[in-house]
Formats: sequence, C-alpha cells, structure tokens
Amino acid sequence: MKKLDYVDALRGIAILGVIMVHTSQYGHYNVPKIIANIIDQGARGVQLFYLASAFTLFLSFKNRLSREKSPIRNFFLRRFFRIAPMYYIGICYYLFQDGLGSRYWLGDETHITVLNIFSNFTFLHGFNPYWINSLVPGGWSIGVEMTFYAVLPLLFSRVKNLNQAFNFFIFSTLVKFLIQLFFMKFQLISDNSLWSNYLFLYFPSQLPVFCLGILLYFIVIENESMRNISGKSILVFSGLLLAQLGTGIQLLLPNHVLFGIGFLILGLGLSTFQFTLIVNPIVNYIGKISFSMYLVHFAVLHWLTRLNFIDYLDNGTLNYITRFSIVSVLTIFVSSIFYKTIEVPFQEKGKRIINRFEKSTNA
Repeated sequence: MKKLDYVDALRGIAILGVIMVHTSQYGHYNVPKIIANIIDQGARGVQLFYLASAFTLFLSFKNRLSREKSPIRNFFLRRFFRIAPMYYIGICYYLFQDGLGSRYWLGDETHITVLNIFSNFTFLHGFNPYWINSLVPGGWSIGVEMTFYAVLPLLFSRVKNLNQAFNFFIFSTLVKFLIQLFFMKFQLISDNSLWSNYLFLYFPSQLPVFCLGILLYFIVIENESMRNISGKSILVFSGLLLAQLGTGIQLLLPNHVLFGIGFLILGLGLSTFQFTLIVNPIVNYIGKISFSMYLVHFAVLHWLTRLNFIDYLDNGTLNYITRFSIVSVLTIFVSSIFYKTIEVPFQEKGKRIINRFEKSTNA
C-alpha cells in the first residue's frame, strides 16, 4: 500500500542506524564526541524495528482475521517462513565463520553447545543469557521478535482500543521495572557485565517498545484520538515520567523506551506527511531488504577486516564515513541477492501452504 511506504522507510532508517553503530566497532575509530554520540544511538534502530513490527502485525492480523478460517495458525506460518529461512542460513554461516570456541556472550561456558544451537533453531535462545547473542551476531533481537510473535494473538484479543493499548504500555513498563529490580538483586549468573547486558536485551525489557507500535496502530489505522486515553492513565504515566526526571534514575523509562516514544512521534509525523528525505525509493528499498541486511552486515564487516580493507583515510571522520558507505553498499548488494533468492521464495512457499490449508478447511 502506497500510503504505508513510510513503514518501509522506518525500517530503512532502522537498519542504517544499526549498521552505523556496528561499523564504528571495527577498524580505526576517531571521530568528535558529538558525532560518536550520534553513531552510538544507531543501536536504537532495533527498537525502531520493534515499533514498526508491532504496528504492521496488528494491521495485518486485523485484515486477515475476518477473511481466514485459521488466522492464528496462518499468522505463525507466515512469521516462520518470513524469519526462519534467512536466520537458519545465518546460524550455519556464523558457525562456519566464528567456530564453536569461547566468546564474550558465552560467559562461563567455554564453547557453543548443541543445546545452544538447538535453542537458536527453535528461537528460544533469548531465555538464556549465555545463548541470547553468542551464536548469530545480533541474534538476540530475532529471539525477542519471535517471542513477541508468540504473544501477539493474545495481545490482539485483549487490546481492543487506544486506551487499553496505553494501559498495557504502562503495565509492561512497570512489570519490566519490577522484574529488573528483582534480577538486579538476585543475579542468576556470575558475570556481572554479561548479566547487566542480558537484562537490557531480554524480552521484558523490550516489550514496552512493542507496545508503542500498538499505540501507533490505534492512532493511525483505527484513527483514535488521544482524548480516548483516560485521565487516570495519563496521570499514572505522568507520575512515572516525573519520578524519573525527579530522581534521575532511568529504570522506569530507560533510554531505549524514550527513543521508542520518539519513534512513535516520528511514525505519526510520517503517516501524515511523507517527508521525501526519509520516505523515498532508496530508503524504502533498504527497508524491504532490511532483515537480510541485519544478518549480512556483520559478515561484511568481518571479511573487510580479514582482508585488511577496513581503514582508508587518515582523517578519522572521513575514514568512518568511507567505511560506513562501503559496508552499506556491499550489504545492500549481498542482501538483495538473499532477498530475491531466499526471502521472497520462502514467503511465497508459506503463502502456498496457507492457501492449501485454507482450501482444505473450506472443502
């Protein structure tokens, strides 16, 4: 749908942000502090992915609910054929690239185990701090995304309007806060740094951002007014916000959730005015192939480093811009191949399987 081009643009911005921050982690890196701060926030591209995902999934689930005999079964089939083929290729490739040996995310574990590999194939790796990100670089976000898929049909059946979506956002924020306090006090692994990182990456920490995508759906698609949100809910949220501002403690609304709120406002803006600098054929195309790009760009950075082709100029800023440009172009090129040969064919295969199920149900 043309009017939803801005969603692909949001994904395009998201993946460029992710590549931006990861590009800074390879080779010589010396840029002014203000530029470094901007580059570091490229990591929030993952949260932009989550917001766009929740928005589009609520929309597609609603559209198919009345047209399909088994919308929940079909939803999971679509999601599997959308995510699994490329992710399984990623598992096999990164096992080849990085081997089975020790790495930061393995913590106390000395090597990649069979259970670790199995957890990645079943998308359960997000429930173990040693497995969440140790096999496929960036694989933590895929595990979190798949967990959201698992609960989405339930959320869709329970969250029926903007006020309920806002209340669920507040609820998820408070639950995240309480779980965080508990796990900060009762640490389950010995590595403090790894445990702290895990408590940022895991599903409860990211759920409020998905909720913001649901909010965007009710505002843009269902055309609900912010006036539909109850005064009590607004007072509770303002209390959380003021408590954080007053205490300086960012556990209630951490940085990635605040970015999520910013992305919600960005999405609202683009839904009414599709600014050409953001919503254009190039950024939209990057958004379409963004999943392959997410998995591929780590390999591009790896091989550029292996080939000693990661640094180009003496000037730190120009060197970084050149590296980012080369990584982005190569990633787009390789990902376009994967998109056409893996993503699209398997999505079509998923559609054919769903059509057969639907026909057999109607027979």
